[in-house]
Amino acid sequence: MRSIAALPSRTLVPLLLVVFALMLSVVNNQLQVREYRSVVQDEQIHALTERLGVEQAMLDRLVANGNQLQLRRVVAELGLRPYLTHAYLIAPGGHVAGSLARADVGQDRIDRVVDADGSALLDLQVRPDQTLHIERSPDGRALLAVLSLQSGYRLLVRSDLELPLAQRLHASRLELWRNAATILVSALVLALFLHVFWLRRANRLSEAARAIGRGHLDTRVDIGGRDELALVANAFNDMALRLQAQHAALRDGERRMRAMFELAGVGVARIDTLRGRFLDVNAKFCEIAGHGRHDLLALDFMHITHPDDLPAELAQMDALRSGGIREFSMDKRLRQRDGRTVWVTLSVTPLWSAGEAPDFHIAVVQDITDRYEADQALTLERNRLREAERIAGLGSWEVHPVTGRVWWSAEMFVLFGLDVAAQPPMLDGFLDLVHPEDRAAVASALEQMKAGASTLGALAYRTSPARGPVRHLQPSVQIVTDDEGRVLKYAGTLMDTTEAVCAEQALRASEERLRATLECAPNVAVQWFDRDGRVLYWNHASATLYGWAIDEAIGRRIDDLVLAGSKAQAFMARLERIRRENLRIGPEELAVRHRDGTLRHIESSTFCIPGSDGDPIFVCMGVDITARRRAEQAVEKERTHLRTLFAALPDMVWLKSPEGRFMSCNRMAERVMGLRESELVGKTDYDLFPREVADSFRSHDEMAVRVGGRHINDEWLTVRDTGERMLMQTIKLPMRNEAGDLIGVLGIARNITPLHETQEELRALNRELEQRVSERTRALSDAMKELESFSYAVSHDLKAPLRGIDGYSRILQEDYGDRLDDQARRFLGNIRNGAAQMHALIEDLLAYSRMERRSLESSRVDLGELVKSVLARRADELAAASVQVIGEVPSLVVRADRQGLDLVLRNLIDNALKFSRDARPPVISLSTRVDGDRVTLSIRDNGIGFDMKYHERIFEIFQRLHRSDEFAGTGVGLALVRKAMQRMGGRVWAESAPGEGACFNLELPA
Repeated sequence: MRSIAALPSRTLVPLLLVVFALMLSVVNNQLQVREYRSVVQDEQIHALTERLGVEQAMLDRLVANGNQLQLRRVVAELGLRPYLTHAYLIAPGGHVAGSLARADVGQDRIDRVVDADGSALLDLQVRPDQTLHIERSPDGRALLAVLSLQSGYRLLVRSDLELPLAQRLHASRLELWRNAATILVSALVLALFLHVFWLRRANRLSEAARAIGRGHLDTRVDIGGRDELALVANAFNDMALRLQAQHAALRDGERRMRAMFELAGVGVARIDTLRGRFLDVNAKFCEIAGHGRHDLLALDFMHITHPDDLPAELAQMDALRSGGIREFSMDKRLRQRDGRTVWVTLSVTPLWSAGEAPDFHIAVVQDITDRYEADQALTLERNRLREAERIAGLGSWEVHPVTGRVWWSAEMFVLFGLDVAAQPPMLDGFLDLVHPEDRAAVASALEQMKAGASTLGALAYRTSPARGPVRHLQPSVQIVTDDEGRVLKYAGTLMDTTEAVCAEQALRASEERLRATLECAPNVAVQWFDRDGRVLYWNHASATLYGWAIDEAIGRRIDDLVLAGSKAQAFMARLERIRRENLRIGPEELAVRHRDGTLRHIESSTFCIPGSDGDPIFVCMGVDITARRRAEQAVEKERTHLRTLFAALPDMVWLKSPEGRFMSCNRMAERVMGLRESELVGKTDYDLFPREVADSFRSHDEMAVRVGGRHINDEWLTVRDTGERMLMQTIKLPMRNEAGDLIGVLGIARNITPLHETQEELRALNRELEQRVSERTRALSDAMKELESFSYAVSHDLKAPLRGIDGYSRILQEDYGDRLDDQARRFLGNIRNGAAQMHALIEDLLAYSRMERRSLESSRVDLGELVKSVLARRADELAAASVQVIGEVPSLVVRADRQGLDLVLRNLIDNALKFSRDARPPVISLSTRVDGDRVTLSIRDNGIGFDMKYHERIFEIFQRLHRSDEFAGTGVGLALVRKAMQRMGGRVWAESAPGEGACFNLELPA
């Protein structure tokens, strides 16, 4: 009050005059409106009572006759009464027998069809002492009436009060405005005169605001004074100053964000999800893709993707667009402009929220060509190891006692005569593969393994004769434990020692038959020579090794058979030395000549034994090691290849002794540590790094040894020469010999600093993108609410004139029909048909809009029971048209919204009934098909059919293939079917040909 009293008189007096005039006008208007409302309510109650009294007799008669079609028509014609918005005829049992909207007829419960305005009708009850009850709705906007009919039928009616009240107010608006205008004009004239000076200052302030709106943030205004307008001007100047500062900050942030995008260590692109075209790419993406930025922006991602990888990526994109996944990653190949192919890891993240329409997505690629080639090399090495196991007859196995899981290499299956594609037997089933005589010992060992024994004794056993030839097997085992000594797994090998065992048995059994054994020895070539170098004995192995048969070799000199020239002379000198000094020479490696001239490598031992006649006999025993020598050469070659690969790896690789001293390293390790391999060998971490860093490295080495397997950790490392700090992902693995003794620790380290920095930048970018998406989501939600309000207003405003047109035309037809000629009556009929068609179109549009907005409740629906329910509600119409329904839908449970699926079935049954009306007889066939987790329902008719080139058109809203005078309809039904199926996660399609009927297929998730 003090602030108002402090106002100057030129402001206070006009203000009080205007306020008083407004209050007086408002009070007068409210009193008049209240009076009009009471009059309108009384008039509408009287009119509604008369109308329902007239209709009651007709409805009772139709109910008694059972004429459902005429009942629906009478109820539908109630919509022609002005202001009547809802009318429902409820049959005993609660289903809707009649309504203003055709789609509501046949529903088994009224609460499924009534909207928010008509929901109050559900609570109306008829008093026992009267058949008609009328009351005002709780919100006062309408009259609600319930009329009891014969046989338990009820008629529920809602009549709008707002529209007649508005018409009454409109008719008396001149009088109301005249009174208010007289008061207000007097006050405004005086107020205008008193405020003319104040308005000029306000105009200066508004001009400044317009300048700010045009982007002139440096605009300021000074209008003087100390009143409220001056305070507003000061606040305006403060706001302009803050806006100027915020605008500068936004531009700076945008520059930083763009720089982050361009300088990212991985390729980043923004792509149109629907068309696949590139919208923006950074420099790294252009480098990896091998195309310029301008070229990429003119292409889509399919153009640069390798054809073999494109189907998999398109499948992932389809799942992303449909909402099946929210993001995905995959490895694929890119084709560069020069024709080269690079391997990349692709990560795709959508920029739309769940439930929104797809628009754009972010694609991040990283070049993994080097890693892929390394993986290929590793796969090659694994294949070589598998082949080596096959050649050596050596199988590998693992047993996890805690989980009972068993792993076998391929050679294990071969040893036991099993199919390589089969699963390895569990411990209990393994005994069936063991020789019956050895099963007790093997069972004891298996029990120890199940119990997690930390030691296992040596064990050899044989395979079961039921699995084929008996094999002698020698297992070896390595026990892997955790830090507390608990057994994690048993790992080992299984060697086929059948040949060795058989040889040993044969040796013990034939010691007395040495000569025969030597004669048949397959691998040891034995020769006896006299002092002149002539052959005295030549076994079969010698014949095989040198190519000379036994009878050919006996009596020949050494220089005629194996050695020639100086080598033969050296051999004779060696024999003399052995005789003289009683020596044993060998084993030593020699190169000898085969009969065909090829060289063979043998491991030979030579010694002297006395002959029967006292002359010495020189015994030479040689083993052909030509294959071993070739294998050693191959191994040496393979070792050279591995060493070259080891040196060329882009990651740091080193090997330390168990004491922590460097034993070897590759070139990358030399570059990072600043020392050559020769300088690094023998040193420890403490010689190269600060003590706390060396302690950390050493603890990770010891952890890998304790774990007994791979140990991964991230470590920061400083390059010795440049001082660069790098985050390394390090893998350390203990190296053991065949006996299981620790011989060193292998370390592999990769620089992941760029990846770490890029991840941090992407996280910041994702947070900003999520904030933008949230803001856009709120804006979209507000727009949907406005659209819903608009739909209600449009439906109400369109229905009112239609009811007037239909009502007046019906009155004209009934009261003046006998005065009109045939052409006028035809025109009048066309008007009424057009109004009815327009009303049906509005109802279908509202149903389509409700299907767009309403939230669907996905539940388990019995498809067979629902189809039977829809056919039962259409039984009268089907019988009237003599329609034959063929086929029965079994009880199949699908996931769908029951009300939505009911609407789809009703529309398709009505469609089949409409377009097969001229068939003799009309036939509707039903069939179902189950494909995995999808159920397909087919509804086929023998109607007029359609050309399949219009397949997509018939599912679009307002699209019709026939004129309305041929087949009634609005062009909304099939569009409503497609929309409902899409929202329920299903799909609909049609199959047809002109004159051959149509088949509509519904696919739903089971």
